[in-house]
Amino acid sequence: MRFAWVFVAGMATSAWGQDPPKPTNLFQTVRPQVLITIRRDPNGSVADLVEARTIDPKYPAEQLQAQLIELGRLMNSEPRGLLVGRASITGADASMTTIKASCAIDNIIDRKSPKFHLAEIAKAFSGFADPNKVTGITLFLVGEKPGKDTLLAFGNEASPVQVQGALDPSLGLEYRIKLNTQEAEDIVIPEGAEQKSPAAPSTDANRGIDWTIWGLIILAGCALGALVYSLLVRSTSSKRSAG
Repeated sequence: MRFAWVFVAGMATSAWGQDPPKPTNLFQTVRPQVLITIRRDPNGSVADLVEARTIDPKYPAEQLQAQLIELGRLMNSEPRGLLVGRASITGADASMTTIKASCAIDNIIDRKSPKFHLAEIAKAFSGFADPNKVTGITLFLVGEKPGKDTLLAFGNEASPVQVQGALDPSLGLEYRIKLNTQEAEDIVIPEGAEQKSPAAPSTDANRGIDWTIWGLIILAGCALGALVYSLLVRSTSSKRSAG
């Protein structure tokens, strides 16, 4: 009998001594199909400069265009200066290419709330079938930093969507978004005051390095074209004049 109690106690100690399962690190486990870079208009308007690039060079250009148009619809801001086409990854004569789209959409980055409309972004890129279904998104918010109410983690494998965020000191706030559903109406991502408990800012995402993605990031940092920006400025100026 004593042996039985010792055996049970030993089993209990072994079970209690085990570390709890660690949450999934989306930066290491989710490979994105789309890389999105968003930055605020440096002139101080409500417009954001948006660039989306695909990892797969065979990704349909018309699908990427439709996804940015849908993002504009969800944001109640028709995309301005929308340009879509094939772009080189490493230079004008390079054989590696990607599909790139750029435009301006208002108020994706809302510093007052604060929120980055992650749900709208996720919804806009959902709903397409294989072989071009989007299940992973990398989002860079250039120059943005997490605050006390910034969402840095949300969801699990059973959730329609999972989100992980971290600060990249060289670029800004980075999110990895995993779509576990393609039903846009099921996607909910609480941000700012919508969260049950505010997240503490973090600067360490413990991310693995994906050099394909980083090649696109480097391009995205300097590739938002003058045409899009001029259209943005003209639109913003006309709004101010009308007001």
